[in-house]
Amino acid sequence: MNCKRLLVILLSAMVVLVTACSSSGKNTEQSEAGGDNAAKVSDKPVEINLWSGYPELDPWFNKMADAYHTQHPNVTIHISSFPLRDFEKKVATSVPSNSAAEIITINPSIALRYIQTDMIQKAPEDLATMVKSGIFPKVLVDDASYNNNVYGIPHMLANSAIFYNTKMFEEAGIKEPPKTMDELIKDAEMLTKRDASGKVIRSGLSLRLSGGGSGVAEKFWIFAMQNGASILKEVSPGKYRANYANEGGLKTLQMYVDMVHKTHVDDPALKHDAEAFELQDTAMFVRETWVIGDIQKKSPDLQYATAPMPSANLLVEKDFYVTNAAKGDKQAAAWDFIRFLMQPENHIQQLEMSGWHPARTDLKLDDIFAKTPQFESFFANYDHLEVYPLLPEFDEIATKFADRLATKGYVDASFVDNPDKMMQFLQDAAKETNDILKQNGHLAE
Repeated sequence: MNCKRLLVILLSAMVVLVTACSSSGKNTEQSEAGGDNAAKVSDKPVEINLWSGYPELDPWFNKMADAYHTQHPNVTIHISSFPLRDFEKKVATSVPSNSAAEIITINPSIALRYIQTDMIQKAPEDLATMVKSGIFPKVLVDDASYNNNVYGIPHMLANSAIFYNTKMFEEAGIKEPPKTMDELIKDAEMLTKRDASGKVIRSGLSLRLSGGGSGVAEKFWIFAMQNGASILKEVSPGKYRANYANEGGLKTLQMYVDMVHKTHVDDPALKHDAEAFELQDTAMFVRETWVIGDIQKKSPDLQYATAPMPSANLLVEKDFYVTNAAKGDKQAAAWDFIRFLMQPENHIQQLEMSGWHPARTDLKLDDIFAKTPQFESFFANYDHLEVYPLLPEFDEIATKFADRLATKGYVDASFVDNPDKMMQFLQDAAKETNDILKQNGHLAE
């Protein structure tokens, strides 16, 4: 082990030790030294709330709230979760009026609008130090920060891997999961099952073709990354342009169009997403770690494995934020509960209990991989990672692009073998993206 690596490990261990010591309330003096909002947890009765848009996290949150209450009988933490789109609307209306939960967990690109208007609090110094300590990917640290101040505490990742049915692979004579996009497309064609009339009764690859919000664009983005494209490209600091009206974007759209209208690997009439995979109505699909927990509950006998994405991945993170609803005793309790959640022995339970990928990279996961090997593909290393850009208008950009894909790009059969028409579609969408960037002062001219 070289000296540099040893130094990094020692520094990380020191940060973990400081974090652990400052979290249980037994050492709150260290919290007071952390910064202007790292106050001592009060002995008076305190009630705080935590909101999320992921009900799968509730068992973990509730267990942690009970454990924290055992250490701090005067602190009661109420956990509430909502369907994601409802949650985002609730946050949008309640944060400005200081009626939101004291702790919310949202993507930094959504949090940015509240940070810029001083509706979300800076992290105490000890937590800010932990975020910068090297135990998180750099792209997450950058996303958690604004103007060199840390606001978010990354706790959850939604990165992707390929889920594949091992029994169907064996039946099709496919010996290993795809490692390239060409192999993915070829395997999908081999795995598609049709009835005597030629009707598709099992998709080879279940694509995200519809749905509300920005999800359709996000899934396009993940495949586009494998082809060298993206949704946006940062041309200079803070300045962006659409990055999908190009060869990589065209190749990605062509894959969707061909699979739906030409090779018929997928069919909009079939079930999709996790439900399709669990019912064995599809052989493959691309999703996040939460599906593993869902399969354990709904289809425990399913024969499946996971594989890393071919060459790149998108990290969609959720950070803990403390809103301005937290003042005085509530503020101190809110930050201290976040410290408690982020302790390694507590944070690792997020993966075990919810299936959601923890954000810390220093957790010991060998026992979990031995028990559930499907998790390991999600921790693969990539040379290229992307996150949501810190632009308040990005959700509008992604949602409008998603609407174009779902209502035109994926349903127009005349796109088949017509690259000029597909490129025109992408250029029209890119113009809309660039117009939104320009309206917000973020277009690279």
